[in-house]
Amino acid sequence: YCSREMVVEGAVRTKFVRFLADLGEEMVPTRFNYLRQDSPLTLAEGLEEYSASYPFLNTNDGSTEASAWFRRHDLTHVVFGTIPFEIRGETINDLWTIFGSDVTLKEYWQFFRVTNISYSTVIRSYDRKHGGRLGVYGAMLKQFPVGLMTIVRALKMKKKWPWHDSERYLHQALWQTREEFGIRVIKSVSNPR
Repeated sequence: YCSREMVVEGAVRTKFVRFLADLGEEMVPTRFNYLRQDSPLTLAEGLEEYSASYPFLNTNDGSTEASAWFRRHDLTHVVFGTIPFEIRGETINDLWTIFGSDVTLKEYWQFFRVTNISYSTVIRSYDRKHGGRLGVYGAMLKQFPVGLMTIVRALKMKKKWPWHDSERYLHQALWQTREEFGIRVIKSVSNPR
């Protein structure tokens, strides 16, 4: 027996996977266990799964200042359960980091300076997928509802995620960490179950 929601969700998922395949992109893995609210993976295992799925990423081992900043950012993708390199996933992750972690806005902007990432480079990276700059901005506007949901969830957390000291949670199961902080993962639209 399949509910209407399951059928619709499956159809949307299938269209999305076909869309990526048509573009020749293989960036979005078909499954991430770290995205599950009740994931038994530790933060370290989730980071390993995340990193293995994007072989073009740097090692982000913390050996340089930029690498340390990228590692912290990647850890937030894992703990908040978001998919990178998608406007939706990055919107959720950035807002959750700003409102749900102890990093200041000034420090978060420093992330872009230290890593040499410019706003225009980020926007330009989505041009092809969204049919140009106007399509990118349209896709960004569509994230407004999920952005509000993210801010509300971030403000309802039991305590803020320790951006600068998250390594101490590497060996704790994600479900426990999320319970401890009051993190409720926002379902991804591209993580087939």
